Amino acid sequence: MQYASLREEIAAHVISLFRQHPVPGLLYHNLEHTCQVVRHSEEIALHYHLTPDEQFIVIAAAWFHDTGHLIGDMKQHEEQGCVLMRRFLEEKQVPAYMLQKIAGCIMATQYPPHPRSLPEEIICDADTYHFGTSYFKITDELVRQELEIRLHFRFTSWHHDTLTLLQKHRFFTDYCRLLLEAGKQQNIEYLQKKIITDQN
Repeated sequence: MQYASLREEIAAHVISLFRQHPVPGLLYHNLEHTCQVVRHSEEIALHYHLTPDEQFIVIAAAWFHDTGHLIGDMKQHEEQGCVLMRRFLEEKQVPAYMLQKIAGCIMATQYPPHPRSLPEEIICDADTYHFGTSYFKITDELVRQELEIRLHFRFTSWHHDTLTLLQKHRFFTDYCRLLLEAGKQQNIEYLQKKIITDQN
């Protein structure tokens, strides 16, 4: 299988999907986020020296993992992403066992995540990579705005809810724990200060 050319076709297809199906209010789960997850998946996969098959599985899943937001309900977006992935890759004659593993990686990003293999751990960590970076301060606000628009609901304890999320969150790979835990702790402290500010 010519992985390089197929990865290029997947990228072009997913970019086209985002352009063909614009969703109002998709402030965070958009093409920019998808591209970041792909880049972080590549970074983590490179560290672990995955086989060509495993690399393809992880990167294909990263491209498709949030495409379900474009065609269906937010709560079932992982399942819808698997539908779009299979529809495209079956035409490319990707073997069924690989489609199943790609789907497993996509479904592993469902909250709360329960990855069962290294490729699934990698995409879960790539999806929440920003929890351990300064970019979190931007993404946290984008997620809030997106959810309020899409759910028609105003959050009154957003910073508290996000703090709980970060405190419960764990990176699955040693690579991300070493690289991002300190940054995540800084973001936890940032949220604790925001909560104090909100209360005053």
